[in-house]
Amino acid sequence: MIRSIKLNIFSLVAAALAIVTFASCEKEKTINSNISTVKELYYPEVGKYLKLQPATTAVVNFEWSPARAEDGSLVMYEIAFDTLGGDFSKPVYTIASGSNGVQNSLALSHKILNSIASKAGIQPSTSGSLQWTVIASKGLNEKRSESSRVIVVERPSGFTEIPANVFITGAATEGGTDLANAKAMKLTADGIFEIFTRLKDGSFEFVDRNSGTPVTYSIQGTRLAEGGENQQTGDKIYRIRLDFANAAAEMIQITGAGVFASAYNRVVGNLAYAGDGTWTATNMPIAYYDFGSWKDDRFKFQLLTADAGGTAGIVYYGSVNQSNSTPPDANTPAAYYGVVPVDNSQWDFTYKYPAGADGKTADVTLQLNAAEDYTYKLTVK
Repeated sequence: MIRSIKLNIFSLVAAALAIVTFASCEKEKTINSNISTVKELYYPEVGKYLKLQPATTAVVNFEWSPARAEDGSLVMYEIAFDTLGGDFSKPVYTIASGSNGVQNSLALSHKILNSIASKAGIQPSTSGSLQWTVIASKGLNEKRSESSRVIVVERPSGFTEIPANVFITGAATEGGTDLANAKAMKLTADGIFEIFTRLKDGSFEFVDRNSGTPVTYSIQGTRLAEGGENQQTGDKIYRIRLDFANAAAEMIQITGAGVFASAYNRVVGNLAYAGDGTWTATNMPIAYYDFGSWKDDRFKFQLLTADAGGTAGIVYYGSVNQSNSTPPDANTPAAYYGVVPVDNSQWDFTYKYPAGADGKTADVTLQLNAAEDYTYKLTVK
């Protein structure tokens, strides 16, 4: 009995020793986080000048010599960026290398570099220097390369971050000062937002959301700037365009709108502004142009404009198709009624009145707001 107890005690002690020995071995394996530093930085070369094009898919390749781990395991990498003269103790930006930090290289997009340059204080439309180096790590052990390099970047004029949505708000606007009622602008191209709207006496600004605490923008001459507000004097209708990619802005006054008949080569029916980017006419007479052997029924829309200096102009809006050969009917797809900016040609990019409209009247609506694609509606009476 005593011998059995001794054997059991011996077995327990041996098992405990085995566990401790195994744990010690495991501990030895996990605590060896010794690594070397990155010795050389390969690309980009010292002083490389980069003209950034963040709107494209262009990239810059960064490469460096690998660090080594004593136990032969993987080493992770980050690239750190700092201002010229900085010591990387508080880098302006860090990013893992390729394959989530495993590769000793990284293809960094111009868009991200533009953002890094902004964080480093390099202003749009200017050039500046960035320092970069590589931090190797294994576990909690990090080692920054003793080498660093300088690249020179030229930023474009546009904003680093282009908002997903833009609204106009303020006492001068159709939506008033209630942010929830701010009028949406339409995204017409990459980074370009547009709105047709009425402004009256008062202030207005542009915001990236219609709730919470939005980022605000204002027009400074022909430039788009972050922050600030604008003042409007007088009751006028405008087409406002904001180009975030180039930090540009344009306000064109709309002084008139109408239905332009191709054969008459003039406006045959005026449209009145009804609010929210919409113009309408009620009981507009329709008269095809009689060439004798046939009658012409083509039309598009004309807007009269005035720029900031008061210079008058004309712009046209019409069909996406250069030619529409048949009048619309009940089976005509909705796309036919789409409205886009077109050239000043007399006959191209026009619509046709519905069959049998000659000599009758129609209610016309030209809708140019962000609620949907620009469209028109013509109802013959």
